Amino acid sequence: MRLRIEAILWICRTGAPWRDLPADFGPWKTNYGRFRAWTTSGLWDAILSGLSAHKEDDSIMIDSTAMRVHAHGSNPVGGQIAQAMARSRSSISTKIHMACDALGYPLGFILTGANVSDFDQAKPLLQRYLKPGANAIMDKGYDSDSIRDFIRQRGGVAVIPPKANRSIKPAFDEHIYVERHHIENLFARLKSFHRIATRYEKLHRTFAAMVSLACIFIWLRA
Repeated sequence: MRLRIEAILWICRTGAPWRDLPADFGPWKTNYGRFRAWTTSGLWDAILSGLSAHKEDDSIMIDSTAMRVHAHGSNPVGGQIAQAMARSRSSISTKIHMACDALGYPLGFILTGANVSDFDQAKPLLQRYLKPGANAIMDKGYDSDSIRDFIRQRGGVAVIPPKANRSIKPAFDEHIYVERHHIENLFARLKSFHRIATRYEKLHRTFAAMVSLACIFIWLRA
């Protein structure tokens, strides 16, 4: 069991093809088959949910980052849109919409194509992770009356800088907003996993599994 998990982590960390898995880990087909089976069973989601139960509830942070899709993964079954891929200005990419706790530990995420607005994914993440009394820390890309009202209805406090074109600018706590660097640090840690920094997986579920695995590793190193 441990050897199988170490083999999967090696793939996630290095970004190497499964066929290049060192022989010390055993046959690559066996390890890949185990990864697929655990992905289908929902194991990675269950582990991440269990770890995130230990989160710091006083704040959550939401943001997104785009990962370029490698040419080997850019022609998936069912089309790119169905597998959370789309063309950005420079390349075909997948966007990770992430929520983290007050210390920058990952809570959960949504995968979309790079052309999907961050705004559209904010409410599902807030609904899932925002607790009454907690701060919702986001950048000005999420500044809207709709999102502010949604946070208020859930008993949270919006810590979002207003856009420059607002005629009436809502107040926000600048000292708390400084903490937003934690989610930027989280993205940097995720991108240290080469299988995340560049998407090689053709399928939504297998790339989501790799992202979940990286998030689990970040939690376990805490």
